[in-house]
Amino acid sequence: MYIPPKYEIRDWNEITSFVAKARAGEFVTVSGDGTPESSTLPFTWYPGSPDSDGVVTDLGRVTTHMARDNNQWREIADGAPALIIVHSPGAYISPRSYERTVVDGKMVGTWDYQVVHLRGTVEVLHDFDSIMGIVSDLQRDHEATRVKPWDLASADQEFVKELIKHVVGFTVKITSVEAKYKLDQKNTPTDRATIAHDLRTSDIPTDHLVAAEMKRLFDL
Repeated sequence: MYIPPKYEIRDWNEITSFVAKARAGEFVTVSGDGTPESSTLPFTWYPGSPDSDGVVTDLGRVTTHMARDNNQWREIADGAPALIIVHSPGAYISPRSYERTVVDGKMVGTWDYQVVHLRGTVEVLHDFDSIMGIVSDLQRDHEATRVKPWDLASADQEFVKELIKHVVGFTVKITSVEAKYKLDQKNTPTDRATIAHDLRTSDIPTDHLVAAEMKRLFDL
């Protein structure tokens, strides 16, 4: 991923928090004939922790699953590379939000966004216990914020066992993590404040989310 220095995010807590909030991403692999394949999948990342010097040597693993009828898994050999793209909503930024537009007209519209790339190697899982563990962890995480969380253990277990037969699991050993927040860091604080205001007053709901992130990161 192309990341200009101003847009690179290195704070491990920020990166892991961003991914945890997203809870799903694009699982990208390459078939035997070189065709890229992608599925949008919920996943769980078990990231390593920084050592006493703040260095992260163990990037952890990601677990996920897909329907057995999804042919993507049939082209994935154990040890094959995979890319998981995790992103939040982005927003169009109008040239009208920049001071320079009025001064010399040398501005154009752009797209602001946040994205994390997790790369690693895949292990394909078919055994019941592994897949059940993946599904159980996903259910736990996604239900955690509900007032009355639903528990997979409360479901008819024969029904669950039958569903698991139709699922393929994956563990991805993460070998690299890249994070990019393109939120107008190269422009002035005044421009960023104007952009955040414009996004907050937009009729597009996802624009408000980008404005909230700009406020959080830049104390606007």
